[in-house]
Amino acid sequence: MDKYDSKVVGLDAGLLIGKFFLNTEELHYGYWPDDKTATAQNFAGAQARHSQLIIDHIPDGVKRILDVGSGSGSLAQKLINLGYKVDCVVPSEFLAKKIKAKLGKNSIIHVCKFEDLEESQSYDLILFSESFQYVLMEQSINKIVSMLPKNGHLLICDVFHKNVTGVSPMRGGHRWDLFENQISKSSLKQINNLDITVETAPTYDFLNQLLKEVVIPISDISGNYLNSNYPKLSKILKWKYRKKLDKIEKVWYSGELTGENFIKFKSYRLLIYKK
Repeated sequence: MDKYDSKVVGLDAGLLIGKFFLNTEELHYGYWPDDKTATAQNFAGAQARHSQLIIDHIPDGVKRILDVGSGSGSLAQKLINLGYKVDCVVPSEFLAKKIKAKLGKNSIIHVCKFEDLEESQSYDLILFSESFQYVLMEQSINKIVSMLPKNGHLLICDVFHKNVTGVSPMRGGHRWDLFENQISKSSLKQINNLDITVETAPTYDFLNQLLKEVVIPISDISGNYLNSNYPKLSKILKWKYRKKLDKIEKVWYSGELTGENFIKFKSYRLLIYKK
């Protein structure tokens, strides 16, 4: 049996949680350009604004798009409805089925990592919406260049890690300075660089609230139940998974998953490059 990729499992679980609790199937940050308070009630709207921000920045003349890391296909569906031809790349069979149900025969769905994608077609725009952080940077930039025609575009809307002192409680994101250095060596020239770190930071305030008010209490209740009713099993599980549990508790119980720390350690950018 193939080993499950934790990132893929996280995407699958994120879709189920988002659909049930937040009325959304979009697997990305919210965007709050005006209202800086993130709640369960306005989260779906903030994610819709995030998608619209990407749509509004698609360059003129683009017809064929490769959506890398397509999530459940919500953004691809919006783009197809606007008249774009969109193909998808997604590493999860579960998400691929969701995309297929949405898009039908309107899209070719590649179930693989971007690095493993065969370069048989070219696209006017290669799009990474919070998926660039998961790819191998140098290898992927080279592949992007090879797949884009002259005057083709790359659009990245994603989080990067700032080269600052201190230890970030948040994972994810290539280092911004290393990315800038790597892409400067390619034939891709930057034509847009929009910093939306402050506007996306409330996502982490909401996450922190969700952890404190829902996830941690449920975890504590479950732990107390196991300790009380199945003490031997509880002891075995804690011993077997002690490193993972310690790591999870260190992050979840830290209280440091906040918008303030996101702004300190992360840089969220909408970037457009032209070949």
